[in-house]
Amino acid sequence: MRASIPLNGILSFINSLSLSARNKQWLGERLLEEARKEYAKETDRTEEMIEKHFGVWKDDRSTEEIIDELKASRQSNKPPLNFD
Repeated sequence: MRASIPLNGILSFINSLSLSARNKQWLGERLLEEARKEYAKETDRTEEMIEKHFGVWKDDRSTEEIIDELKASRQSNKPPLNFD
């Protein structure tokens, strides 16, 4: 479970600790490193999904045949328009 804490509150807390500039820099670098790792994981999952499903569709019909079949199978619930 992830807690939701306002970022301004976190910054106020960090400033209340009276950290040195070096400690603040270290903390910032660690936060950036963690964010980069999480972003890389998200990107990896997207790429895995694309690779998993890319080229999976197998069919002996041509593209045109598939399109024609899809168009022919369309049905409407509405009566046709009459312009007479």
